[in-house]
Amino acid sequence: MRVMNPYESDALENQYLLFHYGSAEDQLPYEFGPREALFFPVRCVAEFMPRIGRISRALDLGCAVGRSAFELSRWADEVIGIDLSSRFVAAAQEIQRSGTVRVQIIEEGAMVRVAEYYLDPTLPRERCAFMVGDALALPTELGKFQTVLAANLLDRVADPVELLKKLSQLVEPDGYLILASPYTWLKQFTPEAKWLASAELSTLERLQRELQQTFTLETAVDMPFLIREHARKFQWSVSQASLWRRIGS
Repeated sequence: MRVMNPYESDALENQYLLFHYGSAEDQLPYEFGPREALFFPVRCVAEFMPRIGRISRALDLGCAVGRSAFELSRWADEVIGIDLSSRFVAAAQEIQRSGTVRVQIIEEGAMVRVAEYYLDPTLPRERCAFMVGDALALPTELGKFQTVLAANLLDRVADPVELLKKLSQLVEPDGYLILASPYTWLKQFTPEAKWLASAELSTLERLQRELQQTFTLETAVDMPFLIREHARKFQWSVSQASLWRRIGS
């Protein structure tokens, strides 16, 4: 029996639309709580791109519903967003076309309301292109990029080491790789034998071991994020975001 990709469901699409585009009040409707964890897709770009500067091409691999890709368009002349979920990609394409985001927000039980948000009109969203694709089987004609962002993707692929090899091939010499992940290693996504964390090594230590021939680690920071399920239940996680510079050749 074929197992449905959870990222193709109505529930996950709406959760991620809210996570990427929702107002602070809709993401966290209380005066208390971890407000520093809001707007994670924006922060993944804002944390590092001022240090990197203007570039010609950027790739958002595992782009979900597209917010980080749109933010990268402030810095790059061309941005490609790729995600395995056809629903997520279709949502990003519709947002690019209309500049409008409609989200069904669960309050509790069957109580749902619809919210509407608008992309910042100063975003040059015409620079973006979105496509469905498998991070472990990307088309060769993609070419190379000055910056590749892979946010919350590393622990959602079947073979993280293979992903790192492919990322190394995608980044130009002296270009940058931005990785962000809470390192939530789960057997449903990654066989245990393929997890990067072990009893001896943390995930970051393993990343350094795997990437040392092609990248130097510039910095690593903790970046919390919050995903609302309903008005009284939230997922609070902490990604470790790291910036790597491709060794020139």
